[in-house]
Amino acid sequence: MMQTPKLATETHLDQVLADAAAGSASAWEQLVRAYTPRVYGLLFRQCKDQELSEEMTQATFVKVVSKLKAYDERGRFEPWLFRIAMNRLRDEMRRRKRQAVPMDMTPGASAGSSSGSEKASQWAAAQGRIVRQYGEEDRTPLEEMTHNEQLDAVKLAVEQLSESDREIVYLRHTAGLTFAQIAETLEQPIGTVLARGHRALAKLRKLLEGEDSGN
Repeated sequence: MMQTPKLATETHLDQVLADAAAGSASAWEQLVRAYTPRVYGLLFRQCKDQELSEEMTQATFVKVVSKLKAYDERGRFEPWLFRIAMNRLRDEMRRRKRQAVPMDMTPGASAGSSSGSEKASQWAAAQGRIVRQYGEEDRTPLEEMTHNEQLDAVKLAVEQLSESDREIVYLRHTAGLTFAQIAETLEQPIGTVLARGHRALAKLRKLLEGEDSGN
């Protein structure tokens, strides 16, 4: 299994963000390598489309690079990043539903529309290579916590949850966010998110134990 690079501390992350905002290609690559597997994993678990997930991951980071200079929420980068990713996916799925667009879209269409500069395009291209490198090989935290022989059962059970419950499970175990970060990402009170998380995991446990056949 390919190991996902990690940014050691919050202070390190703040410095990497500052350097990337100042135009450092190496800092941007650190950022992308650290977060691409989690962003891609979250998107893929929700839409089940590899090409769309790659495109939305690229589009997410294009949006990030375009907004990075104005970013000033120290210690809150992950909720900000995953909120961008989820909003991109929701917008795309709403657009496809309205227009009845088939899932196989032109490669790069979504990501390209967000690029506002040559620098953003260059960084998006580099980021796209990392998506392809990590997209299929890197395990999510949910997969890491589950033995291979149990993984299919877990995936099947998660798919039987409601969309709202799946969202919490994916944010917690695929994106690897804390409940406080999930609350920020969803812009909901922490109490609400904790209750949703408890309910989703209780339903998942019942499904895995064969005690529940519905949502």
